[in-house]
Amino acid sequence: MALINYAFFIFSSLLSFFMIMKKMKADFLTKYLLFVLINSFFIYLIFDERFVLTVILICSIGLIFNLNYPFTKKTTLILIVSVILGILRVPMSSIEFDSYLKETYGIECLGNECVRVEKVINDEDMKLEANKKQTQSYAFNWYYVFSAGEIKLNEKSFRAINIMGFWFPLNTPT
Repeated sequence: MALINYAFFIFSSLLSFFMIMKKMKADFLTKYLLFVLINSFFIYLIFDERFVLTVILICSIGLIFNLNYPFTKKTTLILIVSVILGILRVPMSSIEFDSYLKETYGIECLGNECVRVEKVINDEDMKLEANKKQTQSYAFNWYYVFSAGEIKLNEKSFRAINIMGFWFPLNTPT
């Protein structure tokens, strides 16, 4: 499957290069931004790499600024593109919620058991402490424009919401 993905990407890159650089009558900056925009979109589509959404946003803003539209129309177009790309950054699966839990709270889960790793610093030494917890409930929901996740471990509950690719905690566990 990977070979087919790479072949399709190479084909789309060559086709876009030929169509944009050779056939299109525009200045070089417009051609370059359009070429990078199209190929970045195919990278996102084929390989599901979310980091290229930033490249798509920058190229879109560059193309919009290069248009001969009034400032208010350019601003409106930039806001529309930003919202659409922000919605594409919203996670659709619980993998990103699990990564958020690991990065923010040091919680790593496998099945119905979780481990929370904490740093314990005394006057003389520093050590890591792992606390094993049972998962009481786990929920992740995707609502097109945002995602919400919640996990309950013994007596603590961790809830967060993802808006435009950024996680915001809904409660502060103690």
